[in-house]
Amino acid sequence: MKKILPVLLLVPIFGIAATPMERLTSSLSILKELSNIPDSGAFVELLRQSEGIAIYPSLFKVGFVIGGQYGEGVVFKRDIATGKWYGPVFVKLTGLSLGAQIGVQNVGLVLVLMNEKAVNSFISSSVTLGGNVSVSAGPLGRSLSADTDYKLQASIYSYSVSKGFFAGLSLQGSIVQVDTDANKQYYESDISPTEALKNEPRSKEAVEIVDYLNSLIYLQPSQ
Repeated sequence: MKKILPVLLLVPIFGIAATPMERLTSSLSILKELSNIPDSGAFVELLRQSEGIAIYPSLFKVGFVIGGQYGEGVVFKRDIATGKWYGPVFVKLTGLSLGAQIGVQNVGLVLVLMNEKAVNSFISSSVTLGGNVSVSAGPLGRSLSADTDYKLQASIYSYSVSKGFFAGLSLQGSIVQVDTDANKQYYESDISPTEALKNEPRSKEAVEIVDYLNSLIYLQPSQ
């Protein structure tokens, strides 16, 4: 316990809160960085099947063998039938990480939410990834394997964009919570996460994210 407590105390220090608008702007940057990786074709194909996305522009991990992690992100919901996006809802991610790891790392994290259960888990009061909702590392490559139905294997697929050194990245056991303060600041009201995901994006920063997501989804695949 003596080793765990200092780690958890350090995590919020590195995860200094940004304003909602700054978080959205940084989320777009991470999304662009990920989608420009040559082997991001599988990510784009998953995105086309998804019902939402969660973006953490900065997930801080710190520790030695036993570590902690903290990130502040945004969630958007997608209506596959209409192609419309809704949100954002602002969220946080915290938790312990175990295994081969050392040092401090700041990564950008993108979670593809494959079904309604995955989206709803991010707007509940608190949910543990890997518990009632399955999470797996997202497949890499220029396309998905033709004989594999990824949508049925996991509810959430994770992609990280590394900005430093850290061996071992796992989201199993991480806790996702709604960032009530950020949502109140952004919407200027005590709107619930459920209500927020009924609204189409209005701010310039949120619209830019949705426009970019659509540019990926409706981009004609290369021959």
